[in-house]
Amino acid sequence: MMQMFWIILACGVGTFLLRWLPLRQARKRHTTERGSAAVVRLLAGVGPAAVSALFTVSIYGLLGTEHTLNQFFRIVSALAIVVMVRMLTRGGVAIPTLCGALGYGLLGTI
Repeated sequence: MMQMFWIILACGVGTFLLRWLPLRQARKRHTTERGSAAVVRLLAGVGPAAVSALFTVSIYGLLGTEHTLNQFFRIVSALAIVVMVRMLTRGGVAIPTLCGALGYGLLGTI
């Protein structure tokens, strides 16, 4: 149980730092305009990095356990849903992630 606590804490701190450090750096430079190209690139990567961190924490429990074909199918299907919705919407990562989570949950009820 303590191991899971430390994993969750590390993911939370990492996600916070991914969001906070680029903003702190921009504030130090006193940039009030759109920001430098480096800051813009860093901020553009925050969403996908947060989703990757959540994905890693979500599947951590499946590592080392016996996998069934049903679990594998659910994971692959949810990832396929994320990719397809992302390609169709060409927007952010929130809607594809929510659709993938919904698909994963619905496949778990079957």
